[in-house]
Amino acid sequence: MTTICLREFKSLFKSIRSIIIIIFMLGVTLGSAKLLSKWSSELQDVGLDNAYMGGLYILLLLAGPIFVTSLSHDVINRETHSRTMRFLVTKLSRDKIVIGKFLGVSLFWFVCILLSLIMVVPFAKTFYFAELIESVIFITYFVALFLLISTLINKPGLSIFLGIILSITLPVLGIWGMVSKDIIILRVFSYLTPYFYVGQEQSFYVYFIPILSLVFLLSSIIILRKRDF
Repeated sequence: MTTICLREFKSLFKSIRSIIIIIFMLGVTLGSAKLLSKWSSELQDVGLDNAYMGGLYILLLLAGPIFVTSLSHDVINRETHSRTMRFLVTKLSRDKIVIGKFLGVSLFWFVCILLSLIMVVPFAKTFYFAELIESVIFITYFVALFLLISTLINKPGLSIFLGIILSITLPVLGIWGMVSKDIIILRVFSYLTPYFYVGQEQSFYVYFIPILSLVFLLSSIIILRKRDF
């Protein structure tokens, strides 16, 4: 499982697409922090000491899903499509393959978010540890979701198509349902997305998101157990 995890982690850093996304994330985080540093005293007066990570926070909320699906939409089905899964299942259990890939992709995003927050330290004069954990929890929801889609759909072309659609609709409907109390269906739907939980005033709501991620991960494991290669 460790081998699968590290292989997935390293392969993501070798991708040109990954490098572009990392540079973009670092640029947005650094640029917004530098801009907000001009009003550091005003931000402290109104209690917005964590505003320096605002650029990264908004970027993850809006573009996090599309970032994840663009890099990991085929995390499982590329193995089945290229028939390398037949080799993998002779060396490892299917459970370990799924968990290893999930951990590898999650570790990649942990490092990306960590680097972004380290760049904010010179401006904020502190490290946002709690925000790091919450951001990783948020992004791993989409890692688990798109891993499930990659397990369900055998064709990478179809999984990227569905992934893009979900990457657009989930933020829109999730945020809309979070702020709208009149449309019951949207409100209920928002409970299945991480946007409802990150939008609450009490930060502990964020820690309910891993329950959804775990459901996606367990579903992927169960489906792969029944799959013939």
